Amino acid sequence: MVEGVDPIRADILEVFRAARTDTGLALALAGVDPDGAEAVGVVGRADYLRLLALGASPSLASQILFDGSGQANTWRSDQPSFAAACDAVAAATARRAERGPSRFTPERRRQFLEHLHAGIATTKAAAEVGITTAAVYQRRRRDPGFAAAMDRATAARSTPEPVGAATDAQWTVFCEHLAAYGVLRQAALAAGIRPETVYDRRRSDTDFAKQTDHLSLRDEPAS
Repeated sequence: MVEGVDPIRADILEVFRAARTDTGLALALAGVDPDGAEAVGVVGRADYLRLLALGASPSLASQILFDGSGQANTWRSDQPSFAAACDAVAAATARRAERGPSRFTPERRRQFLEHLHAGIATTKAAAEVGITTAAVYQRRRRDPGFAAAMDRATAARSTPEPVGAATDAQWTVFCEHLAAYGVLRQAALAAGIRPETVYDRRRSDTDFAKQTDHLSLRDEPAS
């Protein structure tokens, strides 16, 4: 005990410090029985929101906490207040990320456009120069000059895309629609892409899966 400090206050401070790492104690202080059935859901929802706040995507948070099950989606459907909390935390995390220092330097921009011209897909080209695909589409939305340069690079590709594949322009529309409305299937249809094509790409392209998780505020099971 610290000399000169009210013993009662010192004891309370010790309890608060312990509650930082003792979930049961924190629940008790909040008026929830830590041994009750309700505590399991309370802890799960709190941990899920904490991971979202730390920057984890919805699918990653579900994988970490629930082994990839749809528990979080069930809570979102059953509890509008939890869904609103998830959306608010995800939106705040996205805004924080956008305020971070830009890594899309002029040299990376040049290399990225060269990769596009050579026939490399957008996701792969971004990875080659050390940026995220989300950063590419954010830059495209706010920089008409860069958007035009991307269009010119893809139009002049030395290696054409496979017949029937979605174009970069379509993927751009898809990402913009997904960022605005958060639903994979609707974004695919708005861009003229078969939803199955989106799901196939998510399964085969880890970076694309992470990008779409980041752009979407809620998970949508692949079907």
